Amino acid sequence: MGLILKYIEKTKSGSWQYRRRVPKDVAAVITKREFKRKLGDSQREAVAAYARCHAEVEREIAEAKRGRVRSELAKSAKASEREAYAEALRWRAELVASQEDLEITADNLADAYPQDYNGPIGVPPLDRYKINLLRNAPGKIKVPEPTLGDALKLYLKEHLNEGSPETDSRTVGLARRVIHAAISAMGRDPMLSAITREDARTVRDEMLDRVKVRGRGVGGKVSAATVSRELTIIAAIINFAKVEFGLGDVVQNPFSRLPVERVAKGQGRKASEKRDPLPKAVLMQTRNRVIANGSKSLALIWRLVEGTGCRIAEVTGLRVEDVKVGGDLPHIRIEPHGLRGLKTETSRRQVPLVGDALAAAKEALEVAPDALMLFPEYGRIRGADAASAALMKHLRRISTDEKHVIHSLRHNMKDRLVLVEAASLDQNLILGHALGGVGDRVYGGEVAKLRATTRVMKRAFGLED
Repeated sequence: MGLILKYIEKTKSGSWQYRRRVPKDVAAVITKREFKRKLGDSQREAVAAYARCHAEVEREIAEAKRGRVRSELAKSAKASEREAYAEALRWRAELVASQEDLEITADNLADAYPQDYNGPIGVPPLDRYKINLLRNAPGKIKVPEPTLGDALKLYLKEHLNEGSPETDSRTVGLARRVIHAAISAMGRDPMLSAITREDARTVRDEMLDRVKVRGRGVGGKVSAATVSRELTIIAAIINFAKVEFGLGDVVQNPFSRLPVERVAKGQGRKASEKRDPLPKAVLMQTRNRVIANGSKSLALIWRLVEGTGCRIAEVTGLRVEDVKVGGDLPHIRIEPHGLRGLKTETSRRQVPLVGDALAAAKEALEVAPDALMLFPEYGRIRGADAASAALMKHLRRISTDEKHVIHSLRHNMKDRLVLVEAASLDQNLILGHALGGVGDRVYGGEVAKLRATTRVMKRAFGLED
């Protein structure tokens, strides 16, 4: 009568061996493909050696499972229910494709955890879904509803393209901060369908109670305007998730139109009240001071910001190849790259160079003909912050009005365009503001738009042909 003990086989030479494939769920820990050990030259020797050999292999597998569980606990514990479900479903498909026994694999996985009369306990989401999906058809296990944390991850990946060289890391960081703050205020990572208006008010009130820890007004409350901006980001992320997760009208957005200014009892100011255009005297005195006392790069940056209405980060982040001073339509090209992202998609544009801005661009090219960045000193991560701080020191020598800042130069440009009765489309194309209808966003060639905005810019600076 032959041997019926599991994993024993007779070799071609007539001896007996223990041979067992390494379970797939511990293959990353036990890197060999199989256990293979000689048990003896005869059946009697094999039977005598089997118990000890099998016990040693079982212990090795059990230890490997415990090690795998320990290594995966931290990772799987951080996964949301929805992420854990998706990963477990993918893992199940791999096992089916390799014709693994799903029930045995599920039992092996469950055996790695402490047990009570209901089954394994302390199982993190990933392994919990693995076990359930192996023991049941996928259709019987309900797909978890997306949470606010899931919405954030999808927004960063699909909308902000996180990790791309063209993505502004500050925009990504701000989105993370506001969502994490909201989750902290609610005390949980809620399902999108479970967020109530009361939850939204709780988040708003927590944000309004924060104290400034840096910048101007340290020790005072965060402004209502800042809170409004952060709540707008939360609302945008939820709206994006509603579409991408196919939630439709099932989920409302409790952060939409949430009152802030009234609740804050007058804290903060409207967006239009935060900054003023620089009065002519302040503008000229600051300009002269920067040119006389600042570095060459700093003076050229001021002149380009003043003469184009661009954001300071858009100017400091210019590459040499982005500046076109030849032909009848000189301009700068604003687009994202590895050292500078853009605030919005509509910020990607071509801005005409006329008058002093054109002269400043030519001077800048002469200074850095072989460089990658037009302003190497500031063409780096956070370089715009350094340039802004340096220019603000000069501006504060001329004006102490808090509404007078470097960003005021964009308001000066807006005033110039309004005074020459520039069309809204031309103003938005120059300043990089959101365009109106689909026709404005989609139709029309770049050359035609640049020709039109060049005419408008010349009128704004009194340089009509």
